[in-house]
Amino acid sequence: MRKCCFVRILLTNNILSEIIVKRAITLKLNICIITFIFVTAVMVFSAAAFAASVPSASGQINSEDGAILREKSSVWSDALLVLKDNSTVTIHKEVFKSKKSTAKNKKWYYVTADGTKGYVRADLVDHIKYRSVQGKTTSSVNYRKGAGIKMKKAGTFKRGIEVSVVMKASPVRSAKGASSTWYKIKYGSKYYYICSNMAKLKGFTADTAAQPAASDKTQNVSSDTSDNIMSDSDFESYLTNEGFPESYKKSLRKIHKAHPNWVFAGYKTNISWSTALSKQTKGGTSLVSGSYPASYRDGKKQYEKGWYKANKKVVAYYMDPRNFLNESRIYMFEDLTYKKKYQTASAVGAILSQSRLPDYGFTAGIFVKAGEKSNVSPVFLASRARQETGNGSDAITGKKVLGTKVYNPFNIGAFGGKNPLYNGLLYARAKGWTTPAKAVEGGAQELAKNYISKGQYTGYYQRFNVRNGENKVGTHQYMTNIMAPYSEAASTKASYTMYSILDQPLVFEIPIYEGMPASTKLP
Repeated sequence: MRKCCFVRILLTNNILSEIIVKRAITLKLNICIITFIFVTAVMVFSAAAFAASVPSASGQINSEDGAILREKSSVWSDALLVLKDNSTVTIHKEVFKSKKSTAKNKKWYYVTADGTKGYVRADLVDHIKYRSVQGKTTSSVNYRKGAGIKMKKAGTFKRGIEVSVVMKASPVRSAKGASSTWYKIKYGSKYYYICSNMAKLKGFTADTAAQPAASDKTQNVSSDTSDNIMSDSDFESYLTNEGFPESYKKSLRKIHKAHPNWVFAGYKTNISWSTALSKQTKGGTSLVSGSYPASYRDGKKQYEKGWYKANKKVVAYYMDPRNFLNESRIYMFEDLTYKKKYQTASAVGAILSQSRLPDYGFTAGIFVKAGEKSNVSPVFLASRARQETGNGSDAITGKKVLGTKVYNPFNIGAFGGKNPLYNGLLYARAKGWTTPAKAVEGGAQELAKNYISKGQYTGYYQRFNVRNGENKVGTHQYMTNIMAPYSEAASTKASYTMYSILDQPLVFEIPIYEGMPASTKLP
């Protein structure tokens, strides 16, 4: 998780005492008013009105430096306590600070910690476990990716739809809609938000650890892997609820038997297969290396040195998720946010050992530290660096550009013109990536900001941008290499196998297109 980058103010007992005294004085001044309001409320409303309420969740602080509990949801607000790493907090509410972004660094939690209520940054909390209360929609209502009417609409519920309400949420003031309180809900395996005045609460369900879906970026996988294990019959119902067509199910059943605690989240793109394929075959959007058969190419033009436009059959094959629903390649659909439990230096080192990156100072520790800080999988970061520059490149040896030695292991900005590598080095110089550590950390931050937080949080989505609407397909894609996710998945599988990570509750989000062909094949 990203560490707090502001100065920590360790509070003394005297300061804490002053805060407590001030609050006590405030309470005495208003006690009569509060008592009157409370008694009146009890007289007016029946006990049935309080039969159900929104429950709280629990979570853990994930920051080696600790996290500051603040009086308000702002880094400029007064500090109340410093919460230790791995300490438990009770979460009462999710507070959004952006109208449109659902990124964890744009949210806060209103919590109780060590007997004190306050706010803590959401990106410093993980291992969240929810309780839930059943609710039913009282009218037709839009459900969204975040709290507030400016957030992306995910769909519409009809009146009378049953949902599980897991937490209250507050949108920013200018995006509240009909109510200042929203509900975070679980519907199927995914989490959405609805305006609270559009649902009626019914009663509590049993306490449960939240089963994560890749599309819910507020969650990390529970450490109790048994929470994710389903019976065969439950798994069949789950696949259907996720919207997986029959052509997906055979492969997923096979993987589920081998890894029953893995989570498969279906994502309906609402994009037709033919439209997506057309956009992915335009110009130099999808390229193939000249080392592959000429039958893979569409013409003789080299868009980059040694790289040709991939023909339609090749693009279709590598775009078709069904071709990679196996134990070797499914990792292209893995949720790429940071998971401390199993994304270790040993796993990262296994990937780097098969490359030249360590020869030039790119150690496993650098990738782990960068991944933790940016909330990006260090295993993914190492796989991406190995894919881009692992065979040796001026981008990792330390090339002088305009008098400054720079590094760019991810080849960020390395495109366009006759010398894309040099363009990438110019980009690295502008960013100040003058050491391997700075280059990895800076690259991780850019990947988090420009891809992970924009819904492109799997290797597949970074190659095929189908999670941001039809108009974005074929644009804002990290790589032109049509086979990149395929290759990176193999690196991840090898590392996970070596360090016995395959039994972890990995999360995969798999896209589903409209009007898909029966199958796709290479030329």
